[in-house]
Amino acid sequence: MEDLRADFTAQTGIPVQVAYAGSGCLLSMLTFARSGDLYMPGEQEYADQARQSGFLDAAPPAAYFVAVVMVPKGNPKNIHSLADLARSDVRVGIGNPDSVACGLVARKVLEKAGLWDQVYANVTAQGACTATAMELSNALVLHALDAVINWDAMAYPVRDQVDILAIPQEQNVEVAIPLGVLTWSKKQEEAARFVQFAQSAAGKAHFAEHGYHTDREPYRLAYYGDHLLD
Repeated sequence: MEDLRADFTAQTGIPVQVAYAGSGCLLSMLTFARSGDLYMPGEQEYADQARQSGFLDAAPPAAYFVAVVMVPKGNPKNIHSLADLARSDVRVGIGNPDSVACGLVARKVLEKAGLWDQVYANVTAQGACTATAMELSNALVLHALDAVINWDAMAYPVRDQVDILAIPQEQNVEVAIPLGVLTWSKKQEEAARFVQFAQSAAGKAHFAEHGYHTDREPYRLAYYGDHLLD
């Protein structure tokens, strides 16, 4: 986002200020303050909530996340499946499923596998379930956790210190990163130009440079170093 907004301002002269927080937290802030021009959550469900509340008219995808399991380099706990995340010897971290997009999607993935109750019990017993996506990556690098379910793009900055375990496509869920203009914005034209820029070739290049996927079929195993969960 920092590179994206700097490039947009350089090309248009329009300054962009960004408030960073979990998707649900941002939505609560917007609901209370009725301020801001753009909303960019980490999962479509939050954009749908904003649209149902009349805050957004449309929010097309700017990029895509893929949920993965991150482990320390060498996979010392021998995590080979989602079921391994329920083991009592594994400290697991997920985002808060009620306020953080990566946590919401972790719940969807684990529910799809029939493992939510078991893994969540392990998380609450000895892991972390309140962290944001980047906090999860940092906790793993600091060896405070043994495994986290997180976005591939959040693994990208620490890829030299972690192994990225790809969740099989049939077990995963598609995650669009929507970006839309808020209905109460007083700068509708400028905000719409930012949305267009984010979806342009120049905008997509910024996402790709930081490990995000920019197409609707983002699952590329080679990106994860051929580590695939069972």
